[in-house]
Amino acid sequence: MDYDFIVIGAGPAGCAVASRLSEDARHNVLLLEAGPGQRKGLLATNAALASLVYGLKSSAYNWGFNTQAQAGLNGRRAYHPLGRGLGGGTSLNMLMYMRGNPLDYDGWAAAGNPGWGWGDVLPYFKKSENNQTFNQDGDPYHGNSGPVWVEELRTDNPWHGTLNQAFKELGWPLNPDLNGAVQDGFRPTQVMMKGGERHHAGQAYILPHLGSRPNLTLQCEAHATRILFEGQRAVGVEVVQGGQKRQIRARKEVIVSSGGLLSAKLLQLSGVGDGAHLQGMGIPLVAHLPAVGQHLQDHLDVILGHHIPGDPNLVGISPTGARSFWRAMGRWRKERRGMCTTNFAEVTGFMRLSPDSPMPELQYEFVVVLAMEHGRKVYAKHGMSTHVLLLHPKSRGTVQLASPRWEDAPAIDFRYFSHPDDMATMVKGVRQVLQVYDTPTMKARVKADLRTAQCQTDEDYAAYCRQVAGTNYHPTSSCRMGPSAMDSVVDARLRVHGLQGLRVIDSSIFPHIPGGNTTAPTYMVGEKGAALLREDWQ
Repeated sequence: MDYDFIVIGAGPAGCAVASRLSEDARHNVLLLEAGPGQRKGLLATNAALASLVYGLKSSAYNWGFNTQAQAGLNGRRAYHPLGRGLGGGTSLNMLMYMRGNPLDYDGWAAAGNPGWGWGDVLPYFKKSENNQTFNQDGDPYHGNSGPVWVEELRTDNPWHGTLNQAFKELGWPLNPDLNGAVQDGFRPTQVMMKGGERHHAGQAYILPHLGSRPNLTLQCEAHATRILFEGQRAVGVEVVQGGQKRQIRARKEVIVSSGGLLSAKLLQLSGVGDGAHLQGMGIPLVAHLPAVGQHLQDHLDVILGHHIPGDPNLVGISPTGARSFWRAMGRWRKERRGMCTTNFAEVTGFMRLSPDSPMPELQYEFVVVLAMEHGRKVYAKHGMSTHVLLLHPKSRGTVQLASPRWEDAPAIDFRYFSHPDDMATMVKGVRQVLQVYDTPTMKARVKADLRTAQCQTDEDYAAYCRQVAGTNYHPTSSCRMGPSAMDSVVDARLRVHGLQGLRVIDSSIFPHIPGGNTTAPTYMVGEKGAALLREDWQ
């Protein structure tokens, strides 16, 4: 069983790479995915229900990891949902289309990665995107012919206007395009949905071509257990599928696209990583690359909660909520509009905490349901959750093998709040965002602060942050890109240092985490990585 290219992982990057490589009929491409294939029914098409049902615990569609005990979170083991199956995280997530700040990518280039500055990556953002709002030919920031459909929320929720008024009372600016010339400000969220339905990476890049490209093969429920090497060259993949172990050969290259946590795990299982760690696991060393699994980053998230009684435009556990949901489901079936098109985080924005900050330190998300702990704790009330995200954490963590068995989850240690600046920034940001609830518009509607009413001092808020903080589902940088094999894993062409025939193309290669949701940047990396492969194999 031979292919030219084997791509491991059918998330946003892997789907983009496999699709773009297979545009050239000379390339025979296999896309491997550990989880199931295409879902059907409401849980496939309705954006909100997939997150609600599959995000709560591990399943065929959610790896559902737990971290190591986090000293910065009072010793808690934090739950970490992670999408599994065709589409990866995009089959499970909140579908927010956000790129980060242009200075993020200029920083990538300045760190020794030529070709990754903002001017270099913007064409690949545009190539992936089919934006239904910013869709004029020649738009300097957006594409309107790519496979990733981007549209406005169809919830018609009057809370968008209410929040707009509250923000105006604070002097916060409305920003028509958070992915345009300026990042600061707020707007209703643009989402990767198509016609009011979830639009994941498999739908965008793979499913339209499976019947028409004989050189594109998708195999789901196929677990890649290790990469096969002959000397220093990757020549294939060992796969377990249906209980049977087999080997698949790659004539040209193996591309690891398993994401910010699992790409590092697969490299280590294959003998690529820190030599001492692998020796302790009894894994034969192929390449000593000590940065594999290091430099792990995430957007740490603190959630606020406010009770807004009986509002039918907010998702709630009540008779009012049940009636609203029933009516909304009927409207969604007929029109693909209304509450059942929600991604929950319906209004978002970016904030600088100081006038001389080069770019925003914080993102805020106003969520139309009182849900905490990834939806596993829901108040029997109507209200609003407000997420405060730390965009540029200084804390760094690790993801390493917990055992040499491919079946076992990795040991994930984000080391949240291990750098003192992260807590100081988060506390300042939480206090700034809470000002929204002191505006006349919000005071007239909010009955109670359910989460931080007891907080008075910075120390109180820091204690609260340690008690409740968790992931916003953006693990990155565990196979980071850089010029040195001692503190990075791939070079600027995404080739694994010191090895041949092996690349990593996904969010794990980010030199540092971008200041915004990470799906759109991962699509961009997939597009650019595929272009590099095609250049090298012309």
